[in-house]
Amino acid sequence: MPATTNQQNKKINIGEMTWVEVKEAIERDGVDTVVFPVGAIEQHGPHCVFGTDTFCAEVAAEKVARKLGALLAPTMPYGLSSSHMNFKGTISVSPETFSMFARDVLTSLIHHGFKKIVVVNGNEPNFYPFAMVARTLREETGVLITISNWYAALQEVWKELPGIKGTEKEKWKWSYFMAHGGLLETSGAMAYKEGIVRLDLATTFGSERREVFSNPVVSLPARIDEVTPKGSYGDPRAATHELGQLWAETAAEQMVEKIRKAWETIRQPPTA
Repeated sequence: MPATTNQQNKKINIGEMTWVEVKEAIERDGVDTVVFPVGAIEQHGPHCVFGTDTFCAEVAAEKVARKLGALLAPTMPYGLSSSHMNFKGTISVSPETFSMFARDVLTSLIHHGFKKIVVVNGNEPNFYPFAMVARTLREETGVLITISNWYAALQEVWKELPGIKGTEKEKWKWSYFMAHGGLLETSGAMAYKEGIVRLDLATTFGSERREVFSNPVVSLPARIDEVTPKGSYGDPRAATHELGQLWAETAAEQMVEKIRKAWETIRQPPTA
């Protein structure tokens, strides 16, 4: 069901609310769900910005929160980005720091009464320590914590997306479409703020080397400069703000559908 104008304009970001408003949302309005976007500050090639993973997560997470009638926690902007440290400007934290910070944030949200937490992640390496934190807190508190990589929500449907369907891009591989600094991420950054990227500096590079280092059989941790010389691959040249918004909307729809299904299923005892 599409959000109404009032729903779209309703204040939901905890960082923009007072404690009175958060208390009313939880205790009066019965809001029991909070969405927590997580990103990174890492290079995305000559054309795309350091905050891409953070900005994409924020755009998708707000859409998810509005669809779920949830509040939106302020974004965790730093992540595991050590593979990008050969490019100046990248900021990376250790898995231990990341895990402790994530645990403290989630513990705070649980303390205030949220029963369901939805993590929308924009940086793939973040997923693995977050999954362990989520499992530990689920076992300790019973709170339902889901983790979704926003870009992965499009994997089943990406060839049907506007800007892809009916074009030569239908012949692309998924890894080329969602490439680091590629068409999907660049459009997502543009959805956050128009004019933020430098498409005049955009370059193209194949995904074949990345597929050798990361595939269903082999995972070989590699620096991004061992994958691609300029820090990005794929083809971002057709990226637009409009496509980024449309694709983030579809990703949010996919995440919400699967999150709700997970919530429903976990409450049903398995049968023989």
